[in-house]
Amino acid sequence: MTTFEGTSQEFKRFIGPRLRNLVNLMTKKQRKEVGACEHCGSTEKLEAAHVRGRDRTEIIDILLGDAALDNRVIRIDLVRFEERFRSEHEPFEKAFLILCWNCHQKYDSSAIPPAPPITHEGEPDVALRPTAAHSDLLPISLDPPGAVAFKEALLQTRAVEIFVVYADGRTEERPWNASKFSETSNLFRNLRSRSYLRQGEWQSRGIVKVHCRVITNNESYQANVE
Repeated sequence: MTTFEGTSQEFKRFIGPRLRNLVNLMTKKQRKEVGACEHCGSTEKLEAAHVRGRDRTEIIDILLGDAALDNRVIRIDLVRFEERFRSEHEPFEKAFLILCWNCHQKYDSSAIPPAPPITHEGEPDVALRPTAAHSDLLPISLDPPGAVAFKEALLQTRAVEIFVVYADGRTEERPWNASKFSETSNLFRNLRSRSYLRQGEWQSRGIVKVHCRVITNNESYQANVE
């Protein structure tokens, strides 16, 4: 059994870099599958950003419990800790956003009030916290993942379900009949041009994330033209 013995501050200093590398390994597949920044659609320098209020250090504090609040010496089973650290990042979609380097920096530096303490039970999903609505970056995820694959599927069926997630936990479905969408259309610009997703408007409505899913040809669907 591999163990660590020391204070919580020492644990973060010595074990933190290993956990950072672990996060990179955990998200390698997802970064490739998503294939584009969930904010601007860029395919360059993609990174996995922890959802605000639940970053690597905050997850460490959750797992250490009361030991993270003082400077007493603790003894940690590192194998067990790593297993629990991995489980705290599941499901992937609620733990990370795939962002390009520029959007990642912007997301991390957004001036918003700090999130309330996180506990294992009784707390709402961090992605749905009202504080997230104060950011100026609205994540948009795609199914199929990746702007190129999504656009190809969209041009075939012309039908999309837009799932709008609100800070209070509500999810609203909005249909999109993409009959006017063309190969030269800008996907993300088209989505953000909707009245409820324009800058300033989605913040005032308490929207925190948008997920778009292409409706396949074998699904029954009735869409309203937007």
